[in-house]
Amino acid sequence: MVERLQGDEGDEMTILPLIETNEQYAQNLIPVADKLLGWLSRGLGLEDGEMKQGLGGEDLTYMLKINYYPPCPCPDLALGVAPHTDMSAITILVPNEVQGLQVFKDDHWYDVAYIPNALIIHIGDQVQILSNGKYKSVYHRTTVNKDKTRMSWPMFLEPPLEFEVGPIPKLISQDNPPKYKTKKFKDYVYCKLNKLSQ
Repeated sequence: MVERLQGDEGDEMTILPLIETNEQYAQNLIPVADKLLGWLSRGLGLEDGEMKQGLGGEDLTYMLKINYYPPCPCPDLALGVAPHTDMSAITILVPNEVQGLQVFKDDHWYDVAYIPNALIIHIGDQVQILSNGKYKSVYHRTTVNKDKTRMSWPMFLEPPLEFEVGPIPKLISQDNPPKYKTKKFKDYVYCKLNKLSQ
C-alpha cells in the first residue's frame, strides 16, 4: 500500500500533477523493493519471499517523503537532518546532484557520492531486527549547502503498525540466540521516537 498524506482542503487542485507523478514514481519502486527484499533474504540463506513475509508481506507500507534543504548561509553550523538510523525496513533514496548525505563508519563520516540515475539503498532498523543483527541499519545524516538547494525523495518500506517484527525463526539457534525482542512495529516506533530502550 502506498500512503498519501492529505493537505488542506482545496490544495489538491494546485498540486494534483505533483501528486500523480509522485504516486506513479512510488508504484514503480514497489518491484524494486521486492527484488531488494528477495536479495536480502538470499543473503541470509532464506527463500526469496521470507524477508518480505517477516515485514508483513503484501501489507507492507510504502511511504514516500520529499526532503527540501534550501541554501544555508552557515552550513558548518547546521545539519539538514541529525544523525540517525531509519525505523523502516529499507529506504530507497533518489537524491539530486547536490552533495549532502553522509554515512558513519569506523568513527568517521563519509560523503555518499552522487551517481546520476542511481538509487541509494539504506538498510533500516526492521531488517537489522529480522536478520538478528546480520544486516546493520545505516547510521547517517544530511548536511546543507551554502549555495545550492538539495532535495531527496526517500521511499520508506515499513511493516503495518500492528504487525509484529522479530528475528526470523530460521536464523535463531542455540549458538545464535535472539538479539532483539519481537514487538509490534507501532511499539518500536513509539520507543524510538521517545528514546526508550527497545
